[in-house]
Amino acid sequence: MTQDWHKIPNVSDHLKWHENKGALKLNFFLSIIFVGMILNGYDGSLISGLQASDAWQADLGYPNGVKLGLLNAVGSFTGLAAGPIINFIDETFGRRWGIRFYGFTILTGSVIGCIAGVSGANGYALFCTGRAIIGFGLTSFLMTSLIVVQEITHPRSRETVAHAWNSWYILGLFIEGWVVFACISNIETSWSWRIPYIIQVPIALYILIAVQFVPETPRWLLGKGREEEAFAFLVEYHGNGDSEDPLVLFEFAEMKEAIRLEKEAKAQKWSVILRSRSNIRRLGLAAMMTFLTNLSGSSIIYYYYTIVFDQVGITDPTTQTGVAAGLNGFTWISQLVAVYVGKFVGRKKILLWVWPTLLLALVGLCVSSGVYANSADGNSKAGVATVVLVWIYLASFNFANPVLWSYPAEVQTFSMRSKGLLVWNTVYQLQSAYVTWVDAIALEAIGYKYYAVYMPLVVIQWFLVYFFMIETKGYTLEEIAQAFDKSSVSLVHVNILEDVERRGANRDAGHEQAAGVEGEHGDGAEYKSPQDSPKH
Repeated sequence: MTQDWHKIPNVSDHLKWHENKGALKLNFFLSIIFVGMILNGYDGSLISGLQASDAWQADLGYPNGVKLGLLNAVGSFTGLAAGPIINFIDETFGRRWGIRFYGFTILTGSVIGCIAGVSGANGYALFCTGRAIIGFGLTSFLMTSLIVVQEITHPRSRETVAHAWNSWYILGLFIEGWVVFACISNIETSWSWRIPYIIQVPIALYILIAVQFVPETPRWLLGKGREEEAFAFLVEYHGNGDSEDPLVLFEFAEMKEAIRLEKEAKAQKWSVILRSRSNIRRLGLAAMMTFLTNLSGSSIIYYYYTIVFDQVGITDPTTQTGVAAGLNGFTWISQLVAVYVGKFVGRKKILLWVWPTLLLALVGLCVSSGVYANSADGNSKAGVATVVLVWIYLASFNFANPVLWSYPAEVQTFSMRSKGLLVWNTVYQLQSAYVTWVDAIALEAIGYKYYAVYMPLVVIQWFLVYFFMIETKGYTLEEIAQAFDKSSVSLVHVNILEDVERRGANRDAGHEQAAGVEGEHGDGAEYKSPQDSPKH
């Protein structure tokens, strides 16, 4: 195992946050991705919220059952088609293009959706077309941003930032909930749903412009042989301009050696990837995370909470949207707590804690909804219990979300990270299309009994996590490979602690010749920056 990199000094260890200009710039780049996640969350819950609008229902011809399910599922169908294209673009042209494409598609799709039902236009067809375009771009954003967050973030904060990635989605849900609540409560015309929808346009435009300033990830640059650019990135954003920063030199050496070994093994080819048991396990775990995300009952509440509330007598649109808005705020807090807890508790433990709670909540929802449905005049206490159980379920589910979304990208090696996310996206979109379409039909057909379908799946998921999930807490991206296959992965072992002490002593003594101090890799490779290498 590589030496404990946590002990390697870095400029960020002694600088105040406002003094570290490199980190401030890096945080700005990350904020663009987080704005994209806010927009993703806002858009992702709009259909559910707009179902409470009488004007939206009228403009789209009162969709229900199959038609309503298709509105939610069509984005998954187009997203499935987008996966291979985005994989090729990410690997060939760089990570930023996927985010650019997202900004363009959500801008276009939102405009098309807004004109649905105007002047006798076919409201349902136009709105569905807009959802299809947005879904195509959403895949582009998810696959790309998951990679970028893992690959550009400072190693001291990578786990926390990656875990926080999905919390911005929940913030988007929270904003959407209150915007829809305000519009539906105060506007009776079609603007009650058009205003919430058109708000997406300026945000998408900002993403489209701001992403131009985001640099390529150092790992992608190294993979293309652009070593000096990769090192310059690490120096500026991880070392605050210090080319002799020990942690920067460690990162560069580790990344460079890991990518070199993967290239020698031709690890980027599918034929090579599928010959390795550890790589198949990586892909399987990425797919397993989508199973936990999509087939644990969450889709019922996220996409069809108005139907859930209708089944227990809570039918007033203002009440429904108000409860949902409060719920989104509560789940956002739950996810922020999970991000903090994730600093101390492993990924596997979090999932093993959460899943029994989900099972109990689903059982409770089935019982409370059944009590209401079978009572002669409606049982108000059962309705209240259903609302409480929805809150318990989503608070627990969102506590696990940081792991569910960050794990698929971090367990992949550099050479297969984009391909691993392609597998993740393919399985995710297939499952999403199924649950969002079938949920609407099943809820209409069998009502509250549909909760029981997910209960055995939750039990199976718990056992899958227990027996197959590998813990990754505390590792760098390059070290995670060793957790999967210690026998076949020979990462660089950079023995630099003594070198760090010598560099520090030289600086204290005023000797600036520390640039010439050498360290050694475990395999004999020299520990140096690109500037130290001989020119050819």
